[in-house]
Amino acid sequence: MNKKIFVYILLVILGAALGVTGYYLLSGKQGTVMTEGEQSQGKAKNDKKGKILYWRAPMNPNEIYNHPGKSAMGMDLVPVYADQAGQNGVVSIDPVVEQDMNVKTTVVKSANMHADVMTNGIIQPDEQKEYTVTTKAGGWIDKLYVNYTGQQVRKGQKLLRIYSPELVAAEQEYLTALAYDNAMIGSQEPSDLLKNATRKLELLDVSNADIQELKKTKHVRKYITLTASFDGTVLSKNVDEGAKIMRGMPLMKIANLSSVWLVADVYEHELNKIALGQPATITMDFLPGVTYKGKISFIYPVLDTQTRTIKVRIDLNNSNHVLKPGMFANVDIKGKDLGNYPMVPAQAILQSGRENTVIVSLGHGKFKPVHVKLGNYSDGYYQILSGLSANTKVVTSAEFMIDSESNLNASMNLFTAAKKDSTSGKQMKNMKGMKMDKDSTKATSEVKDTTIIRKGVINVEAIDKNHDGKLYEDVMDWNVISDKPGTCPICGMKLREMTIQQVKDNLKAHGFKYQ
Repeated sequence: MNKKIFVYILLVILGAALGVTGYYLLSGKQGTVMTEGEQSQGKAKNDKKGKILYWRAPMNPNEIYNHPGKSAMGMDLVPVYADQAGQNGVVSIDPVVEQDMNVKTTVVKSANMHADVMTNGIIQPDEQKEYTVTTKAGGWIDKLYVNYTGQQVRKGQKLLRIYSPELVAAEQEYLTALAYDNAMIGSQEPSDLLKNATRKLELLDVSNADIQELKKTKHVRKYITLTASFDGTVLSKNVDEGAKIMRGMPLMKIANLSSVWLVADVYEHELNKIALGQPATITMDFLPGVTYKGKISFIYPVLDTQTRTIKVRIDLNNSNHVLKPGMFANVDIKGKDLGNYPMVPAQAILQSGRENTVIVSLGHGKFKPVHVKLGNYSDGYYQILSGLSANTKVVTSAEFMIDSESNLNASMNLFTAAKKDSTSGKQMKNMKGMKMDKDSTKATSEVKDTTIIRKGVINVEAIDKNHDGKLYEDVMDWNVISDKPGTCPICGMKLREMTIQQVKDNLKAHGFKYQ
């Protein structure tokens, strides 16, 4: 009896075991699969790599979730960890994500910086070789020997002839005084009357030779002939034949253009880079491949309060008269030696408010934002006065410019928000609930301003409408430039503050035309 009961119990247990096993086999689930998500989650929580910031799809790094589970392709999500030193700003990036973000780095090197100041200027006549043709006697233009603007004249060449009743009266007065003196027998000295008449002729620019000829011939001249004081070019002609003129009226303007001035504008913040005598290289758009050499001969003493610039003068030889007043020129001034410091490319600097930050690559997917103190800027590079040493590897790619004040979670959200086209509506729904960076949220909600996408030849200085010398540029789409903060209407990234010269350097480096 007892043996039968034991057999029955054994059969019941065996049947139950077979039933449970059959249930799992029929339902297509295994015990390990049932707990896989829990095991992954538990393992992630206890992993030595640190805190999990978010989960991403293994085949699509832009597919991000704030919880474990399956991706849109049915694959297990991969956790992304913050570094153990996350409180010190160190973050870890999965190699796949790092590759997708196209992270580029460069090694910081110490070097002497020579302050190159790149600017523009206008060709002007040498003011020391200009003169205005005028007369001290009123009258009428009887004859013009120079008939058009731009005509070349030689020293002593006749310019115009003036009929002047005032001159005729002065000459007749002189002859009368001379006759009076001749009538005074025994007079050794000229009378006051003759002295005054002679002085009046001199004040009318009658030369001493002409006065002696008048004394000898007793013939009154009706005309004054004006001649060129030196070789030059007629820049302006203000009268025609037959026109009435007044004394002191400017009749012509003549300049010797064998040497000219190039007057260039230098921004206020770059004045410490230049000095008298520094060499400059000048190029003209209409003369490709031709360069002119000159030196700074004068720095003007007054600042233009509208453009915040000071004018500098460079003397240029123009013996072949190729350079014309009013021409536009590109100027590269070789400035002072600014000392030996670590130097980093401008695109490696993240500027926000009063702080400047670089992202240091620690290797093995680890990165850390570091605050630095910037020195001078020249030719696309900044001096680093403190915060960074030589041989440090820093990030230069624009896609990885993470806000130094935010943690990796916020930074990655900022990056993915910028790449808005790569994230589907379903993925954005899955990301709902994740903590987003304030700037990132703002960037995605702003109205696109497509007017800041610059095309053709970009007039950089005209964009600076508030004349503060600052602009905002996208470091991915370099032709997106604004005079106020905002975001790029193409990629959604936050525009970076730049000086006008930095914007020009960036446009030049990336093949855009500007003026």
